[in-house]
Amino acid sequence: MGAKEVLIQSSARKKLLKLPLHIHKKVLRSFEIIRQNPLIGIKLHGKLARYHKYRIGDYRIVYRLDVKPSTVIIVKLEHRQGVYK
Repeated sequence: MGAKEVLIQSSARKKLLKLPLHIHKKVLRSFEIIRQNPLIGIKLHGKLARYHKYRIGDYRIVYRLDVKPSTVIIVKLEHRQGVYK
């Protein structure tokens, strides 16, 4: 069950543009992996229960899946130390 598209919120897009090039490339590949299999990430708990996380080294992608339009929405892209704040 792949998603039709991946939408990146503006805050995550800004963070993506500031990443070092080697990490930037890994993140872009990860977006395609998430699009193909949106349930690959780990489901979060508590206040973030609607979201999943996907790990790329020391960085985390926090995203949510909208089933009806079959869209993955990238909400946050941060270093692991500050991603859940």
